Amino acid sequence: MMQSRRRMLAMTALTLGPALVLGMPARASEPIQVGGRMTCTTPEQHAIPVEGDPGHVLVVQKVTCVGSASGQSARFDGGRQTWVEADDLVKGSGMIHGYEVATYKDGSSGVTSYTGAQVTTMVNGKPEWTALGTWEQIRGSGSLANVQLRGTWTAKPISEKEYVMDWEGTLTEAGEK
Repeated sequence: MMQSRRRMLAMTALTLGPALVLGMPARASEPIQVGGRMTCTTPEQHAIPVEGDPGHVLVVQKVTCVGSASGQSARFDGGRQTWVEADDLVKGSGMIHGYEVATYKDGSSGVTSYTGAQVTTMVNGKPEWTALGTWEQIRGSGSLANVQLRGTWTAKPISEKEYVMDWEGTLTEAGEK
């Protein structure tokens, strides 16, 4: 009777063991540090003043960017992005929130959500802004379908309608079943 019970337990372990192992997701890879620079233009922008609050404006804008990256980030080089952004600014400073849709040379794409803050100061009598924030990919396809991307960004103008945005973060490839 004892041998029969041991045999039954051994058979159960041999039958269920592989099923349990095969059903478990693979472990995610170690995060890879990524980063690059985007050069961006603002082809469309709409500013609506908040009545009764001088200097307070809500801005909705469309931004287009071209990315440059190398090394471990080379997959992002030449990426083309379109952003749709809403800003709540008082005298040029305030909160930024938007979404970015990117396509890359390998045909993959990603949708990223970002938030941040813009600060405007007077430099030589002219307003000059800088911005910084965080971003996270919320959806991806192709080589970006099973990855988690997140990080930080900083931006500064280089002309009236053009600016550069430096970004860095981590890319973690998710495990698959």
